[in-house]
Amino acid sequence: MSAYPTSPVERTARDEPITEAIVWAVAEAKDVDPLDIDVPLYDSIDPDALERILDSDSFEGRIGFSVAGCDVVVYDDRRVVVSEAPDTGTEPSAPPVPGE
Repeated sequence: MSAYPTSPVERTARDEPITEAIVWAVAEAKDVDPLDIDVPLYDSIDPDALERILDSDSFEGRIGFSVAGCDVVVYDDRRVVVSEAPDTGTEPSAPPVPGE
């Protein structure tokens, strides 16, 4: 991983579970096969809780977390934006969002 993150990967979970969209976006950001991601998603966030939050009619906004060396932001419209976290030795921040 370089000191500078690659361009963010954006994916929207329309006909797939949000967790599947996250895994595929992380794999694309890291340029690896989804089966080769070295950290399980559930080590970073509770997938069932995330799905319940997104299915809630009252949720508006975004949820951010890190997994497998990537910063992940999930929006209320089920859009996922993933970028490799910069290798700075500090806590990760939310990736830049295309169009914002």
